[in-house]
Amino acid sequence: MKQVKTKVAEIWAIGGGKGGTGKTFLFSQLATYLALKKKQVILIDSDFGGANLRYFFNIKKSEKSIKNFFVNKEPLENLLSHTNIKNLKIITGDRNSISISSIKYSQKMKFLRHIKMLNADYILIDLGGGLNFNTIDIFLLADKMIVITVPEITAIDNLFQFVKNAYFRNLNFLLKKHKLKDAAKNIWEDRKIYGIKDIVDLTDYIKGNLDFDGSISKKISEFSIFIVLNKLRNPNEINQGFSIKSLCIKYLGIPSIYAGYIASDDNFRKNLSISDYLPKFNISTRIQKEITEIAENIINKEQIKISNIKNA
Repeated sequence: MKQVKTKVAEIWAIGGGKGGTGKTFLFSQLATYLALKKKQVILIDSDFGGANLRYFFNIKKSEKSIKNFFVNKEPLENLLSHTNIKNLKIITGDRNSISISSIKYSQKMKFLRHIKMLNADYILIDLGGGLNFNTIDIFLLADKMIVITVPEITAIDNLFQFVKNAYFRNLNFLLKKHKLKDAAKNIWEDRKIYGIKDIVDLTDYIKGNLDFDGSISKKISEFSIFIVLNKLRNPNEINQGFSIKSLCIKYLGIPSIYAGYIASDDNFRKNLSISDYLPKFNISTRIQKEITEIAENIINKEQIKISNIKNA
């Protein structure tokens, strides 16, 4: 029986430049937090290369996965599985039969449409690592775009490259829609003549000279990201989140919110490697508090509070 859509879900997507940053753990906890607040939540594991979200909810094997949508053409709503958390359902991933790069354009567009048709308060999409266009297009579907990294120079660089590619992809869509793509390309090629040094200058020029009805400016201003740092070893690393925010503003002109951080916990990491599923883990009160702050900051579009950093 077809489900009647009664809610307009807010879509969250989490991505980054590489794997191993803890995005799947973070999203499992954010989803759990929202569900415990009596919100109807759907988790979608679209990390085709490393789908493991189901393990966090003691789902050892699912009869249906996201593969059924792409291979068997089943509606997404038919692929929902219950979890051990009330109000939280999941569409499990598949790491063997499909890859993100093999998805055709028509399949991707159908996937994006079907996500919006799901009936929930929140839909959370876990993305794979890398800069594949399909990954980035799913990321751009979200109302709240979240990126996570660890305080290491290579991981931060990968994150910045991911954000830059997402921003350029979004800008490209906007220019193409308004038939300004060629004009912008020509301006960039002759940027010295126009006094343009970087993408921020180019964006400002487009807003001031090509955006006749203000629609491009509005859409560009709506592009913003939430930054989360994971596996922090000492309080000095907390400020790296503000550094990433500054990079995004300075070099891309992207409004960014530093939503919070998760400190490294050796006991938790040890349990993570030997336990079968997340509810067995002894999640410390501190981690629970950090997850709560991140969730509330994303919900309310607020930045991490300075007082919390001083008390870390």
